[in-house]
Amino acid sequence: MSNLPIEVDSETSRIRAALVNSGRNSFSEAEEKLLSSRLVLKIGSDAACTPAGQAALLTAAVTGTRCFGDVSVLGTLNRPLLLPLPIAAKTLAEAVGHFGAHVADDRASGRTVLIGPGIEEEKDWSVRAFWNGWVAGTAPGRNTLAVGKSDCPLAGAAAGALAVGQAFLAEQGDHRAGRSIQQLSLWGPELGEQAACSPGTSLDEVYLPTALWLVGLGNLGQAYLWALTLLPYPRPEDVLLFFQDDQKVGKENWGTSVLVQRGRYGVLKTRIAEEWATMRGFEVRRVDRRMSEQQTRSDREPGILLAGLDRMPARRMLGRCGFDYIIDAGLGVTAADYRKIRINVFDASGDPAEHFQDVEDQTGQVVEELMKLPTYQELARSLGDGGCGAATLAETRVAVPFVSAIAGALAVTQAIRLASGYAHHIGITGDIGDLRSIRAYLGPKPTRVIVPNAPGYPE
Repeated sequence: MSNLPIEVDSETSRIRAALVNSGRNSFSEAEEKLLSSRLVLKIGSDAACTPAGQAALLTAAVTGTRCFGDVSVLGTLNRPLLLPLPIAAKTLAEAVGHFGAHVADDRASGRTVLIGPGIEEEKDWSVRAFWNGWVAGTAPGRNTLAVGKSDCPLAGAAAGALAVGQAFLAEQGDHRAGRSIQQLSLWGPELGEQAACSPGTSLDEVYLPTALWLVGLGNLGQAYLWALTLLPYPRPEDVLLFFQDDQKVGKENWGTSVLVQRGRYGVLKTRIAEEWATMRGFEVRRVDRRMSEQQTRSDREPGILLAGLDRMPARRMLGRCGFDYIIDAGLGVTAADYRKIRINVFDASGDPAEHFQDVEDQTGQVVEELMKLPTYQELARSLGDGGCGAATLAETRVAVPFVSAIAGALAVTQAIRLASGYAHHIGITGDIGDLRSIRAYLGPKPTRVIVPNAPGYPE
């Protein structure tokens, strides 16, 4: 593979695939577009002093630096960092620097994300991130929508990720991106357009989950951990997290996985998660092997599983390991569907094996279709290897971190609903590029309520 004209395992290979596999860009054109793209994040003084506003900014920074060639930040950045992120930063300015963005002046240009109120619309393209309780949304930059309750960092994180998503789509030529008001309730995703009227139960009125098992520590698993890190646990030492995966971090994981540090490759994914969670104050157990049909959870181990797997055979066996609840998220993997998310929650009455029995891996079919594109045919001819090298590149699954961040916030919200005795959503599906497509179905109240038994939580 050393003869390939582009780097197979480049840090942005899975993001680049969104541009190449659309059929509109060659490999070199896609690389150039990513490198030359510019994102500007602006935060107002009101948003900078709230958990939701800070979560919006930092989630936009950590996802935006992977999808754009340059990310600059300006606004009210001298505020103390309120979020309990395990990083060496005391202010917002230091925090955005940690995640690869840089503080700029008013002359910075590019696709602009306005975070919160109090920031004037840009002359060029801009989108505004807003929130209210559990509701996250975006609006055209000229819209001066006021934010509502700002205590929920998950809503802020989702709003920041949604805004980066709209900027990314606009950069790729989607003329609809950022031109309409879109909103989503993490607590009640079935509400659709009514989300604005229902901010949801206050964060201080619910239980936060204190025992979770995370399997698959790639882009989705790290998005789960990012969301959990933002939550205001009064006693983080009471939180027990199991991390299960057998893979090491590769160069291509930097572009999709928000906790991967640039240049730190070849390390077990569980170790990356363990270090982050331990610095946050959580207790951690590592399981450095794949989940198998013979694996059985004991009663003393977490009963809620957060799954971030990308293969159907692994998903089908999840119900055989003895978990009380399985929260499984899946993402689209092609240039046509990478913005789509699917979240299923299974209790004792549901079996992932039955749910996914007729769902097959479409990799072979996808590769066959991609090999018909001129850019892959040209690559195959230039390599002269019978198409093997081009086919290897065609197998690269499209993934972008802002989609994972939104799915992670939704999945962790389901864990909070379960821990608090609320009914969970059996299924949530839709395209985060157009929140009108979101569909969610509420199930029955849990038969077994899994609540923390630790001081400091609401009675």
